[in-house]
Amino acid sequence: MINLSWSPLDSTIELLDVSDVDDSLRLTVKSNRKSSSCPACHHVSSRPHSRYTRVIQDLPIADRPVQLLLISRKWFCDDPSCSLKVFTERYDWLAPHGRRTLRAEHILRQIAFSTSCVAAEKIAQAIRLPISHDSLLTMIHKTPIPVEVSPFPRSR
Repeated sequence: MINLSWSPLDSTIELLDVSDVDDSLRLTVKSNRKSSSCPACHHVSSRPHSRYTRVIQDLPIADRPVQLLLISRKWFCDDPSCSLKVFTERYDWLAPHGRRTLRAEHILRQIAFSTSCVAAEKIAQAIRLPISHDSLLTMIHKTPIPVEVSPFPRSR
């Protein structure tokens, strides 16, 4: 195991392992929650269904790209009126179905909005936060911008 000083993204995340994968650091982290709230009905469940893994891009450490291998849980929703029977854990630092931490997305969004997406791709590569210019463009289009400051015409 590589010796690394790392602060968890929240108190429910436990660092299990740090390893070299290609040119990146892979941090294997696990949720240690005893319960989770259903995103549809907000019923708190303490009945786990299963575990699954996701690879999440995070900010670089010591000039090395970082991948979080997140071991997370699925839970049963026991509320009979809820449309979801099984749901996945949600995290404040990660969008549902997200592939990057919110802090990494924030940095990439700042770069993309301050230059062209082609130049932003090169800057992101240089700071070890690789992303394609197409993904940056998608990120820009998905960013809510108040109408009074938006350079994009309003859809009718």
